[in-house]
Amino acid sequence: MSVSNSIRGSRLIIPLFLWLCANAALAVDEIGPLPEKYEESADWVLSLTSKPMNDYLKFPKSPVSPLTNVEVSYKVRNSEGAWGKTRSYETLWYHYGKPKGLRRHEKLQLGEDTHGVIRIKRSGDTSLQMKALTNAVLRLLPDVYLQNATLNVAMYPRDLCDQADMELSTMRFYRVKKTTGDIQTLTLHVVSDTEGFDRYYYYSAVRKGQVLE
Repeated sequence: MSVSNSIRGSRLIIPLFLWLCANAALAVDEIGPLPEKYEESADWVLSLTSKPMNDYLKFPKSPVSPLTNVEVSYKVRNSEGAWGKTRSYETLWYHYGKPKGLRRHEKLQLGEDTHGVIRIKRSGDTSLQMKALTNAVLRLLPDVYLQNATLNVAMYPRDLCDQADMELSTMRFYRVKKTTGDIQTLTLHVVSDTEGFDRYYYYSAVRKGQVLE
């Protein structure tokens, strides 16, 4: 491809990407039940699924290819305790784990003084999109807190928890057992969807002193 064609392609990337954001699909897969340990205490569930878009907007020096698509859906219990229908909340796009676009489909409605779970669903290439998925989990935390709701746990497939641990550390969420200093209040409780992984993470955990493992 010539330099002029490359420049022309770069100029087209913004309107094409905006078109993608505006026309994100709203088809939503139903969120299944949680493990029994968490199902009974959850008032809501936020579910994250990912898929690669390796060939979309692919051309030399493309600033967004390859893309990873992350769909965020949610369900909420009604006043009788039954689950409502699954709804689409957001569609996000990532390039090598960095956010590149977002479309919000509706306002999140979790309810005040409620508790819930963020669950990462397995797909065929989930392990290759862990940076994007973990970033999306952290990006959802303020949305939850603004609802005056409480996140009980973020739940990953068991075999991906060690990779999640690594990604969290790159985003300044650290696993701390004991410190000589102050712990900030922003915490994330990460568990696996089967037994075997249960850890707490703290954002920029140590203000003073040092970590004592």
